[in-house]
Amino acid sequence: MRVLVIGAGIGGLAVAKGLIDAGHDVAVFEHADALRDGGAAVTVWSNGTAALGQLGVTLEDVGRPLHSLKSITDTGRLLWEADLADVTERLGSPTIETPRRLLTGKIAAALPAHVLHFGRRCIAVTETSDRVIVDFADGTSAEGDVLIGADGQRSAVRREVLGGSPARLTGWASWQGLTRSDLPVAHGHQTVNIAGRVAHCGFIPAGNGLLHWWFDLPWREGDTPMSLRDLRRMFAGWADPVRPLLAEVGPDDLGFFPHIRHVVPRVWGGARSTLLGDAVHAMPPAVAQAANQTLEDAWLLSHRLADVTGAPEEALRAYEQERRSRVLKVSRTAAFTSAQRSTPLQRVGRLPKWIATRSQVASLRSGSTVLRPVPA
Repeated sequence: MRVLVIGAGIGGLAVAKGLIDAGHDVAVFEHADALRDGGAAVTVWSNGTAALGQLGVTLEDVGRPLHSLKSITDTGRLLWEADLADVTERLGSPTIETPRRLLTGKIAAALPAHVLHFGRRCIAVTETSDRVIVDFADGTSAEGDVLIGADGQRSAVRREVLGGSPARLTGWASWQGLTRSDLPVAHGHQTVNIAGRVAHCGFIPAGNGLLHWWFDLPWREGDTPMSLRDLRRMFAGWADPVRPLLAEVGPDDLGFFPHIRHVVPRVWGGARSTLLGDAVHAMPPAVAQAANQTLEDAWLLSHRLADVTGAPEEALRAYEQERRSRVLKVSRTAAFTSAQRSTPLQRVGRLPKWIATRSQVASLRSGSTVLRPVPA
């Protein structure tokens, strides 16, 4: 089939790789003029690396393997620690933190050069009984058998094929960045999450001395985003490495991202179209699964369309039905975890390491299509 993919982010590139390997003719259209190099870093959990492995992409030479996930209070008291090396052994695939630009670059490098088309912004979609047509802002158009909207939370494809309102703000936002650092946490293999009473932050090594850091705070539309000076004042007195990190970063390192969440529809497209990733199930980053769920979408959709040569609707709906049940679990967990940050619940008590580790395994399995249960 001729497959049109809108969006050259993680999901669009990954599904293109899977469909090309299955023998389909694929074209990816991106409204930017080149692959995007922003967005700090991505935690690719075991389900994400498993999906990439199934698609023939390895992250062995990019990013930083993570062996531990630790959560502490703002005073430094340990809440829990999960053994990610054990999670890797149980699930058969590692957890890796990598700059987003390296992840997209790695997947794009596995595609033939002629597949990617930049500077093409989708403005209209027309579906007929035997084809789908996409119109672009530059006056050109493309025609195919299937259309995949992988164009993010403000998806033009979603607007065209489903209509409805965009994702909703959750009342929280992240101030984050990716900084080269001499701090020990930047050169280890451990994620450190710090839970305060009205704010949270985290630090994740991303390889080559790069440190992915984030500060989460309540935020409402219309509020003025915090400056670096505001963050330094807000998080003064918090446990290390908060103070030294905020002392070494500059204003140009600071990115601002409001948290959003989609209501996940039952049907994701038309007779010849569907959606994947943030275009259909954007969620807050509380469980760091957005990119991983996108990769799972790409893997399963590639699998479902692998042998289709005629009408694709049955395969598209099967993909959506199977992914929706998993995505809903993850989205609800992310929303609950985010809402819980306004209460002292997750600051109480201390979990044994084995329970925290098993909880990570169970959580990743329950929200995954690509991972298959293995004996404990």
